[in-house]
Amino acid sequence: ALQPWDMRWLIAAWLYIVLADPSADIGSVAQSYRALSLARGYGPDKSEDGYTVSSKFKAQLAAFFADAGNQTVLEVGSYMGYVTRVLSDCFRTVLTLDTSQHFLDQNRQHNQDRGNVVYLRFHTAFDDWGFFASNDIQVVFLDAEHDYANVKRDVGNILRLLTTVSTVVFDDYGAELGVRQAVDE
Repeated sequence: ALQPWDMRWLIAAWLYIVLADPSADIGSVAQSYRALSLARGYGPDKSEDGYTVSSKFKAQLAAFFADAGNQTVLEVGSYMGYVTRVLSDCFRTVLTLDTSQHFLDQNRQHNQDRGNVVYLRFHTAFDDWGFFASNDIQVVFLDAEHDYANVKRDVGNILRLLTTVSTVVFDDYGAELGVRQAVDE
């Protein structure tokens, strides 16, 4: 089972991976990530759509989980399906959740050529996380509510109920104080 100190290690490792080489030409690096992201159908960059992640994050997420082919990931908060597509390149099965049927429909349309994605309408505060307890889930990509109380609740449910999870990736750890506070606690 995942322990809280494992999450801090993952975040530290992720931040290390995500940091750009200080000697690199940031403009050309960003363009390369954007071109790669668009070529793979991973959607726009965060600079073009503020609700998604950066092209660099998508490319590095794909590289980090390149060997996860036999694993299952639970994506909590799926928006338009851009990260879902990245995850579907890496994992055997992607269970993608969203509270919005509109976003699930957009996600399904964006990933209609993917046969390894399961779309579920789920609200992390009102629905029962125990629904996933009997599934063999190794990774959670957490991108739901970003305030402290909700992140803390979601992490608590993951640790308590999803006993096969070994890795949690927190979206917006560097950008959202609530996410950072909940993880660092």
